[in-house]
Amino acid sequence: MFLLFFVWRTQLWTTGNQSTGRIIVQTSRREPDLELYNNTKETITPPKGLDENSTICIGIQDIIADQRESISNEMKLFMYPASGNNQSTKQLSDFTPETGGIPIRSVVISTWRSGSSFFGDILNSFPGTFYYFEPLFHFLATQVRNESDLKASLALSNIKKLLQCDYSGPSVKEYLIHYIPIFKRNTRLWSVCQENQKLCQQPDFLTIFCRLFPLQGMKIVRLRLPLAGKLLDDPELNVRIALLVRDPRGTVQSRKHEEWCIGHNDCDHPSILCQDLVTEYYEAQLLRKKYPNRFRVVRYEDLSLNPYEMTKEILQFYGLSMHPKVITFLETHTKFQKGNEFTTYRNSKLTPFHWMKDLSYEEVSSIYTTVY
Repeated sequence: MFLLFFVWRTQLWTTGNQSTGRIIVQTSRREPDLELYNNTKETITPPKGLDENSTICIGIQDIIADQRESISNEMKLFMYPASGNNQSTKQLSDFTPETGGIPIRSVVISTWRSGSSFFGDILNSFPGTFYYFEPLFHFLATQVRNESDLKASLALSNIKKLLQCDYSGPSVKEYLIHYIPIFKRNTRLWSVCQENQKLCQQPDFLTIFCRLFPLQGMKIVRLRLPLAGKLLDDPELNVRIALLVRDPRGTVQSRKHEEWCIGHNDCDHPSILCQDLVTEYYEAQLLRKKYPNRFRVVRYEDLSLNPYEMTKEILQFYGLSMHPKVITFLETHTKFQKGNEFTTYRNSKLTPFHWMKDLSYEEVSSIYTTVY
């Protein structure tokens, strides 16, 4: 079985260092109705120590001002990358949408139970990041693979709208129905939402809040690479994409324990998973040639075995550098298991290889035959 693992590492996927050139494009944006919130108040739970009958009313303007100040403090020591015209860019306003800037947009494409939550939380740990957890969460146990799929246009439209901080329209409204599980992973937004949940269902507020941030991170597990790669074709997005792949034996083993996965073809059939991997292998070769500085592949096993070295390499690909907060995240999330199956607190050196104990010889042989 170890031999099969090394075959996976050495033959199926080839990664490599990527340079960090960047395209900056100035675009116009729809202005949200900030006046709507000028006189709005939200009643929240009083802090500990205050009389239980006390209430604190915080204006929306105050929430926005506090977050803007917090971002400014977080980004004081940030080394901003050069702009597309090779001129030095050193101002926060060059990257915040509210000031007409273009944020650094870091996207990871993967599939269920392949390490994407851990990868996404690394992005979320970086200061000044607005994190999109599962922008296609409402698609449930369905994959969108190519342009012939009925949901293809909707999926790409939703993702682009969110990356542009546009929370308007019925399709995004459907996404917001699931706001609690997806916003909880966006720690900066959830710090407001957990005490102002009605506020965080308001598209205009979400648009205003999102536009404060110079960095955006997004992890997508329901959109396959032939479609996701089209995000790179849009110069307005200024996006970089990492494809995160995992040994299919590990993915299958992990999915076996998920009730939501059982009975759904896109999740419950190893042959479909393996076919997606093969398709994405060939698509990845094309994207690496077309966008050598804006697309790369990352193996989950490499990230798990060498979290510090690989995280530094991944951040460099996105145009970022290793930050003390990222190091703190790695120190607290890679040494021991804590929580349920969705936690990102794990012993990273052991997690990728649970399949060796949990899968039968027949299951491993079946997966191997399908892939190779």
